[in-house]
Amino acid sequence: MAKITYVEHGGTEHVVEVATGLTVMEGARDNNIPGIEADCGGACACSTCHVYVDPDWMEKLPAKDDMEEDMLDFAYEPDPARSRLTCQIKVTDALDGLRVQMPEKQI
Repeated sequence: MAKITYVEHGGTEHVVEVATGLTVMEGARDNNIPGIEADCGGACACSTCHVYVDPDWMEKLPAKDDMEEDMLDFAYEPDPARSRLTCQIKVTDALDGLRVQMPEKQI
């Protein structure tokens, strides 16, 4: 389990425990976190699970693959340095304490 903090655009924080092996998107979905829509269910076929990763965590995440890079082109106001799709981030014990912030809206 890893504690992940999901921060809504307005600043409201949700700290939840997410089981190892799930994705950060599944953790949001399973805990009814507002701001992550996940329309495609985690297939990396939309950008509705877009977040901005806290700068302190960027180096600790695996690199984006080409498919995720392409889908981020469709996200609302992507940040080249911090934007990620939560469906592409697998939860491990090493991610305990991860902080992500949702954009103003999902497209």
